[in-house]
Amino acid sequence: MRTEAPSRRPAPQREPSVAPSLWVWSGLGRWSTLLLLLVLASIFSTGLATVDVTRQHRQMSQELEELRQQVYLEQEERVRLLLEISTFARADEIERIAREQLQMRFPAADDIVVVRNEVVRND
Repeated sequence: MRTEAPSRRPAPQREPSVAPSLWVWSGLGRWSTLLLLLVLASIFSTGLATVDVTRQHRQMSQELEELRQQVYLEQEERVRLLLEISTFARADEIERIAREQLQMRFPAADDIVVVRNEVVRND
């Protein structure tokens, strides 16, 4: 029997190890990683947009409240002025009726008589 010596195969030659690039090492070359980064970026931008819209809403609510207060004050002023106008209009109407229908006039200086009320004591 012959024993054969085990055959030695030559060891495969290893290529010199080259460090993978940062792009490959970080996994950015894969579609799943790119999709994940896209989803994270959209979530972040949505959060920023939500904060900005909330800020705008608060600012506009404050402006609306100030405008409502201003409208309320303007309405009060309008009612006061209308009442004042109606008072003056009524006085003018009364004066017109007194002149035309009752033939009233303002007294002249000679027509004015001053009456004094004096108390006389009989002691």
